[in-house]
Amino acid sequence: MKTLILKASPKADGNTATMADRFIAGLKDAGHTDIAEFRLNDLEIRPCQACDGCFQPPYSGCVLDDDFMTIYPEFREADLVVFAAPVYWWHLCAQMKTFVDRMHPMLTFDRDHCLPTKNLVLLTAYFAEDPYGVDLVVKMFESITGWAGMGLDVVRFHSAAGHVRDDAQKLAEVFELGRSFADWERPPLSARCAVENCQFLFRDVDHAALHLVMAAGDDHLKWKVENLSSLHTISNTQELVAEARGILERLAESGAEAPA
Repeated sequence: MKTLILKASPKADGNTATMADRFIAGLKDAGHTDIAEFRLNDLEIRPCQACDGCFQPPYSGCVLDDDFMTIYPEFREADLVVFAAPVYWWHLCAQMKTFVDRMHPMLTFDRDHCLPTKNLVLLTAYFAEDPYGVDLVVKMFESITGWAGMGLDVVRFHSAAGHVRDDAQKLAEVFELGRSFADWERPPLSARCAVENCQFLFRDVDHAALHLVMAAGDDHLKWKVENLSSLHTISNTQELVAEARGILERLAESGAEAPA
């Protein structure tokens, strides 16, 4: 298993960087040593220019010539991607948000390296215990990974009481999460989206159903309006995923496509 670690905090020994180090220790304890690590604050990564140049052949990455293109091939090959990023001003810190905005080229990977084959881990720390801050950051990644078909694990740390280095329980949680990937294998992709012109394949029907609920774009929005019982809100995700799963299963039983 290949792992990519992205540390976003400007503090080399900050809370999220410390959690990332413990996660790495857990990975290594489980026998995984193929790990690439970057500190985003030390790199020159410009904001996305919304040019869609990355969607043009030969799909070689971003047209901006900066340090994003150093990370890009590592991301492509990674099975596990770890975002270690604090919450600033009720949202994801700028270093990580800039990187996330540049992730358009990740949509052009081949089937063996595309987003649905990957797992993402979010390690985040925050000072203000406020649902409009850290909770919405987590929801953002639930939306991203749900739509992309990725696995997601989240570890949150409330730093008002002090540095995470003094919280043995939290450090143990992060270490054990790293160890939990001991037997991880890249999943085969076989479940199809029900939207006719969607090219995504997923590891199972559950991930395909979550993609349908989280997806955007005219075709997917039309499918949701025509097939689901209500508009998607933060509070009804699981109910709609169950509906979408049922639709996919019925399509498969009738031989009308959906799950492969």
